[in-house]
Amino acid sequence: MPGPGPIQSVSRAAAVLRLFATGQCQFGLSDTAAALGLPKGTVHGILHTLRQEGLVEQDSTSGKYRLGAELVRLGGSYRQRHELLARALPWADDLARTTAEAVHVGVPHRSGVLIIHHVLRPFRPDETRQVLETGMTVAFEGTALGAILDAPRTPAGLLEVTLERDWACAPGPGDGVVSLAAPIRDRRDAVAAVSITGAAARICDGGEVRGSLVSAVRNCARAISHDLGADRPPAPPAARAPSSPRTSRTP
Repeated sequence: MPGPGPIQSVSRAAAVLRLFATGQCQFGLSDTAAALGLPKGTVHGILHTLRQEGLVEQDSTSGKYRLGAELVRLGGSYRQRHELLARALPWADDLARTTAEAVHVGVPHRSGVLIIHHVLRPFRPDETRQVLETGMTVAFEGTALGAILDAPRTPAGLLEVTLERDWACAPGPGDGVVSLAAPIRDRRDAVAAVSITGAAARICDGGEVRGSLVSAVRNCARAISHDLGADRPPAPPAARAPSSPRTSRTP
């Protein structure tokens, strides 16, 4: 027997929250209604209810709306109680220390890969600004995390991926940047992926991905998988990456 269908009012409220999370700071009533293709009266009722619940806020001067502080509390509760995140935190932090690169842990999401944990690159010799990306989504297509979590979307020839899907390497979010990812599994399937992202000159050597970094990422993924109940135990720790890697080409 099929389950109940979606409740329209809840779906519309969720659509409003997703719209407000797209990056624009504030939305007016007309902006919101036009973007969602809904009558202004309907949107006004949704916004009024969401504001009462603390999920959106209204600027007293402009009258425009933005996401509310209650979402911070709900998001924090999610992070505290999510088993995968709890298991991944220490291993991801250790991977960042081992490789001296930024680390992401992502899960499949309707709009791409949702970053549930991001460790900024440690030991930076420069003053390059880093932005914490926890809560952001990245595309399935053309990314190492996406190749691991949604292989059918991966265009042929774009990524270097082992046949066993144990790791993937792809251009990162910037010129000369590379990401390297491996799957995190529970007792049945891949439920997440962990990656490192850094300059191609550090990740690669002579056009090939450094084997020590592949081992480090795969070992991290296996350790988290083991903690989630996967059959395979974690592999031995990988050797630390050299402090001054040689310059190389992007794969």
